[in-house]
Amino acid sequence: MARSKHTDDAEVWQVLRASAGQRDGEPVAAEEIANQIEQLIISAGLPEGVRLPSERDLAQLTSASRPIVSQAIRILIVKGLVESRRGSGAYVRRKPETSLAATVSLMLSLNQESVPHLNDLRLWLESDGITQAIARSTRAEVDAGEEALRQLAASAGNTSAWISADTLFHATLVRASHNPYLASIYESVHETLLNYEYRNWIDSGTVPTWLRPAEAAGLTALHESILAAVRDRDEEAGRIAVLRHHRVMSEHLAASQA
Repeated sequence: MARSKHTDDAEVWQVLRASAGQRDGEPVAAEEIANQIEQLIISAGLPEGVRLPSERDLAQLTSASRPIVSQAIRILIVKGLVESRRGSGAYVRRKPETSLAATVSLMLSLNQESVPHLNDLRLWLESDGITQAIARSTRAEVDAGEEALRQLAASAGNTSAWISADTLFHATLVRASHNPYLASIYESVHETLLNYEYRNWIDSGTVPTWLRPAEAAGLTALHESILAAVRDRDEEAGRIAVLRHHRVMSEHLAASQA
């Protein structure tokens, strides 16, 4: 029998209650809760689309406060392991392949001055991914990119949903390169940079200035031009669109360091 893509299999999540019982009432950090959920997704083999329990239910299962659980969910969203759907909840985005992302994240944590270098690597990977997608993408993959763009536009004003939709958009187009290694490396780098870029939001829920509603149209337009290049099979337009997005992301990374 196929696993339900909801939280009907409630016993799966009871592992979190068992872990909470081992702490004897000691305070728990958001990082620990996030790690427990991540390991559960892996060990239980939860497929993409499974809905997580609500934050209230997770707080009860983990014996943690709602703010701690909210922060844990934000950590998982930025890591790309969980997707936030506006008005619906949090869902498993994919079965995580964590080793590469963990290595990249460790390198960045050891040398945060290397952020520009990592962002350059993201540019090079996405540039090649989009070039290959322009040559190899199918109609179905372009349609998937258009749906991802619609989700992105609909997520304006909701930070968690926007980050999930942004991750999905870029991953969808780079996967259309038909090179799984390029896509995997790109996603690991992209998610590590998002974790850095949105660390203040993760810690406190503070919305970055560039994600305020007034900025939504401009950000959406940046992504529209990348998709248009893939749809029109225009390699030069793709190069320009990716570079324009890179420059804006560089500004956001610099602002997050201020």
